[in-house]
Amino acid sequence: MHLSAVKAFVAVATLGSTTDAAATLGFSQSAVSRQVADFERYVGTTLFARRHGGLRLNSAGTEVLPLATEILRLAQTMTITAAAEPRPRARSQCNS
Repeated sequence: MHLSAVKAFVAVATLGSTTDAAATLGFSQSAVSRQVADFERYVGTTLFARRHGGLRLNSAGTEVLPLATEILRLAQTMTITAAAEPRPRARSQCNS
């Protein structure tokens, strides 16, 4: 599972359409649709009721959304924590 698929799911769930999610994420609508489909395959079930005019979370999607949101929050925390750690300086090599 790629984090981009989780981001796409959360964006579509929040905004209600792949078009709006694509504009927000900076991807094409088809790319967001593929990412959501990949995420649904990963979790093993559909997460949206697909209707004319948009998408609505089904009961499984409603259960998964807070978990997916937490995954994104933890990923951001991990990135911030890792970036705050001092990095070891490269050793200079003398070939004398």
